[in-house]
Amino acid sequence: MAIYHTRRTFGRFLGAALFEMPHRRARAAKLQWEAQPTAQSAYKRRYRADAQIVLLSVPILHRSGVGGGTASWSEAREMRLLEFTGYSLPEHAAGLRRLGFVRELARVAQPESESLYFGVMTASPEESAAEARRALYEQKQTCMYSAIEGRMAPGIVETAGARFTAPSQMSPARYEDLVAMAQQALLSAAPKAPEFDPGAGCERTFLQAVAVLLEDPAPSVETRYVYNGRLYRLRLGKSADPKATAYFRDKRLISQDAKVIRTEGKLHREAGGPETVFHLWVEQGSIRPLPLRIEYQAKPYLRLTFEAE
Repeated sequence: MAIYHTRRTFGRFLGAALFEMPHRRARAAKLQWEAQPTAQSAYKRRYRADAQIVLLSVPILHRSGVGGGTASWSEAREMRLLEFTGYSLPEHAAGLRRLGFVRELARVAQPESESLYFGVMTASPEESAAEARRALYEQKQTCMYSAIEGRMAPGIVETAGARFTAPSQMSPARYEDLVAMAQQALLSAAPKAPEFDPGAGCERTFLQAVAVLLEDPAPSVETRYVYNGRLYRLRLGKSADPKATAYFRDKRLISQDAKVIRTEGKLHREAGGPETVFHLWVEQGSIRPLPLRIEYQAKPYLRLTFEAE
């Protein structure tokens, strides 16, 4: 009887294991970029970039149309893809060439949240207006770019970064070429160990974290996210902005009965460091709350505004 019971129990266990195996594999399948929603599902917004030169927190020079940008939000099959691209227009930015973009894919179904991110940007080490002026006169044929990629899943934090050179004439029109060069550089990049315990349970990336907080109607919300193997805390405070509402109504970027919310974002590394502040203006109650305006301090001397067009 004991042998029969043992065999019967083993048989049931084996049968259950075989039945559950494909389901477990499906749930644990590693998120891939191929799972991203199609372009047809994307909601996009284009921006004009304006710049202010700041001295001791006082704006001393303003220039409109120094560059542009695009933001995209796609959702399908429990996947969310967020993208942002920013670039300078050398003919309007005193010859300065800057280009950067980031894209983030997240499995938003709970409890199986998982995220991927990939980004490339021109390496710009200038920390003062004087250094920036010198960079304007350096007519180099190539320049340095930084690339980063990462994956977050329950108990997993994977990060890699690399630098590579590319022609200085790169533009958003050559997006795919830049992606290919970045991916090639990342192939030989050593993984970076996270500076926090991956078991802390944070699988969000920056854009995904902002999206989640913008969707929350509460006036003050916060969450954590991971970038470059570091854990950050992000807090958003929201308030009605009648002046911006009237402005964007006049621009016909929102309907006549819509309202605009001004959001102040504050973020900092949980391991310590300075706080970064930025501002977003979004349409209240929007299903895909892509910002109508973005303001942030890109450098100690440079404040950028991306205005929807």
